[in-house]
Amino acid sequence: MDWQKIVVHHSASPVSVRRGRDTIPVNAAMIREWHLSRGWSDIGYHFVILPDGHCEEGRPLYRPGAHCNVGHRNFIGIGVCLVGNFSELEEVPEAQMNGLIEKVKALMAEFRLSIEDIELHREVPGAATECPGRYFPADFFRENLCGGRISTQ
Repeated sequence: MDWQKIVVHHSASPVSVRRGRDTIPVNAAMIREWHLSRGWSDIGYHFVILPDGHCEEGRPLYRPGAHCNVGHRNFIGIGVCLVGNFSELEEVPEAQMNGLIEKVKALMAEFRLSIEDIELHREVPGAATECPGRYFPADFFRENLCGGRISTQ
């Protein structure tokens, strides 16, 4: 694949769900399960960042994503998803933001991408969404990608 962009998303879901008597954290496997139940061939995102900052692999990078239909982003953009709904949750956990910044910086280095190549889903021309949520701290995120200190305090 000729990756030219990284597109940041949120799962727009709770961070855990009830299954019977158990509370189960939402992770890449669960999102994959949701996407497969919609008839998709796999999870739509290439990477999933958990609330504790851990990064899980989703769809392999040798395959196009299924995360952003507009602007050809499924074919030129790596999809990175934060677990959570940042249209409802007012803060991205510090560990999760640090994990996102770390992953995006690594992908930028690996694919020789610049800060201009990093997009929030809502910023993709033609996208009609507020993803990754109205409370996602876009300025903080970009500032820290450009070499700022990784800390929300």
